[in-house]
Amino acid sequence: MSKLGSLLKETREAQGLSYEKVTQDTRMSEDIIKQLEEGGFADLPSYNHAKNFVRNYAEYLGMDTDEVFNLLQDECTRENFTKDPQIVFSHEFPPKEEPQETSAMMKYVLPVVVIALVIFAGTKLFLSVKGDKKAPEPVSVEQQAPQEQPQPQAPAQEDTTFNTVDPKTVEKTIEEVNAAEEKAQADANTEVKPEDAAKTAETGTVETPDKDKKDEKTKENKAVKTGNSAVLNFADVCWVHVKSDTGEELDFIASRGSQKEIAFKKYFVLDVGNAAVASVNFNGRTISGLGGYKQPAKGLKFEPNESGVLKYTIVK
Repeated sequence: MSKLGSLLKETREAQGLSYEKVTQDTRMSEDIIKQLEEGGFADLPSYNHAKNFVRNYAEYLGMDTDEVFNLLQDECTRENFTKDPQIVFSHEFPPKEEPQETSAMMKYVLPVVVIALVIFAGTKLFLSVKGDKKAPEPVSVEQQAPQEQPQPQAPAQEDTTFNTVDPKTVEKTIEEVNAAEEKAQADANTEVKPEDAAKTAETGTVETPDKDKKDEKTKENKAVKTGNSAVLNFADVCWVHVKSDTGEELDFIASRGSQKEIAFKKYFVLDVGNAAVASVNFNGRTISGLGGYKQPAKGLKFEPNESGVLKYTIVK
């Protein structure tokens, strides 16, 4: 049994604190508190999460943090946390149900019902044909009301509210703007000032702008941002671990209503302690519903598809 977990639980009970009271004061979920008191430190996403949760809980209970960290080091180290991504399937197909055998009664009742309906329909048809029918009186041309011609409908306008912008089109537009700026800069640099004109008349030569400065300006104008960035939104307190393919890796505890921007090239992987309170915003679209309330979600790999829409799969 965990010595540190037992010490945390005994200290809480000695102070007469309930799980609801601790959760309300520390903003940590009841599941996290129970996990700490049971010694499940290695089940947390990283060593930093375990250390931060233990420190916050120990300070709340008024315990000696040095003694607590020594006990934590004896029971859990960084080597206890491994991150070997393995692709797993996010859904399992439900077992195929075997068709139930039709009862013997239905085998006899269904034909009888069908035959009765056929007899009833045939009787009604026979009586309707046999009965006398009045011939419709002819209607004169004057009495016939002119039929209204259908009004042509205006073509439906295409709803472009949720249309996405092609990234290639954005890059092409940026290049055209930069090219226009380069041309305007070149025209401005080639203008002959009055003092230059006087000097030209004396020496017979025209000074041109410094080539190195012009090249640097051209490089700055042609610098186009080719990476991506997404905004992580949190409706409540939860622990977060996010890693980008740029090498950026973040471990933190998000507060209620907070946001965090993550830059990436092709993808990033998100671990979150309370999946229901987290959402991701990318190119004006928001992805939410990543899991259940107070349920952790690990290995959520986000990457844009060919249409520029952000999708995610689950990796381990």
